[in-house]
Amino acid sequence: MADTYSNYPDLAANKALGTDYLISSRIVSGARGAHIAIHGGAIEAPTTQLADYCASTSNNAFYSFQGLMSSGNTALHITSTRFDEPTVFRVLRAAEWTVAWHGASGTDPVTYLGGRDTELGDAIAQRLTAAGFTVSAAPQELDGNDPLNIANRNLRGQGVQLELSQSLRESFYLGGDLKIASIADASRRTDAFYTYASAVMAAIAETWPQGRPTSSSMLQPVADPSTVTSVAGYPGGGTVQMRMPFQLDAMGRVAVLTDPDKMLVQRSRAVVATVPGEYVGEPAFGSNISAALFRPSDPIAAAIINDAVRDAMARWEPDAVITGIRPVVNDDQEGIVDVEVDVALTTTPGTDVEQTESVHIMPGGHVVGGTL
Repeated sequence: MADTYSNYPDLAANKALGTDYLISSRIVSGARGAHIAIHGGAIEAPTTQLADYCASTSNNAFYSFQGLMSSGNTALHITSTRFDEPTVFRVLRAAEWTVAWHGASGTDPVTYLGGRDTELGDAIAQRLTAAGFTVSAAPQELDGNDPLNIANRNLRGQGVQLELSQSLRESFYLGGDLKIASIADASRRTDAFYTYASAVMAAIAETWPQGRPTSSSMLQPVADPSTVTSVAGYPGGGTVQMRMPFQLDAMGRVAVLTDPDKMLVQRSRAVVATVPGEYVGEPAFGSNISAALFRPSDPIAAAIINDAVRDAMARWEPDAVITGIRPVVNDDQEGIVDVEVDVALTTTPGTDVEQTESVHIMPGGHVVGGTL
């Protein structure tokens, strides 16, 4: 099921902090790790309580985004790779390890374990299994391996994601009651709650004993460099693409895109707006729309621009489908050409395209509009 809101600014524009949702955090001096629950409160109960208990008991950092609504809290769910509420980045900025607590569906009491921190993940799996809990490798949609997953947005680029099934979470409270009033009452917790939390904390203490050094080689960027280079030399040939123009995200790292449509729009802007010879790494990269810059607004200018855009896109973005090109040569602004291109992504030539994204550019890379 798709998220109602694409990111936190979108959610915040439609929901009220303190009424519909709550943000809680603690930054602990000297703490090397953090327990976080970005789908806490009534979204995926009782992940806030588990993260809070483990963090406070072990004196580590804590963060939770909590749904407070009387119903419909799933609408507050923002997927882990797009969760960008700023407070969580302040918590993770000093964290060397992260445990992200989530809730999954399911009638079997099981934990799906994922994330890029396999060392800590293996230790948690062993401790939970020894305590009598069932642990399974997470399916692909829950594996938490994306570099942009909030569990991995710490100093080392590695975290653990715990997805606890509905049945397992219900076993942590008397009568399986996971309503807001019930999970807020610590006296309603069962022994299973504390046994589970203790196993996770023991695994962390074992993996991160006091005095464990952190090699500088363990510090990683948000995205592996191998995923951000295309055959054209333009950033972005994999599942992560550097956002252009260059900018930093809320954590002070290089901002990136993960949405395939937005990545295509960004690459298309670069292709259309770059004059061949401008890009040193690949002098042939770009399109020749500049040939129409000083022409009057006539059919010949439009034809030059159309041909230049199609030829350039066919060479540098062969998987893109161009469904429309609308050039405008401005007679009142000599030397200015606005170009709007409708582009879509398909790996199947000849397939009908149902949805397109618009690219608005002027030569030289100046963006005058678009969908990013």
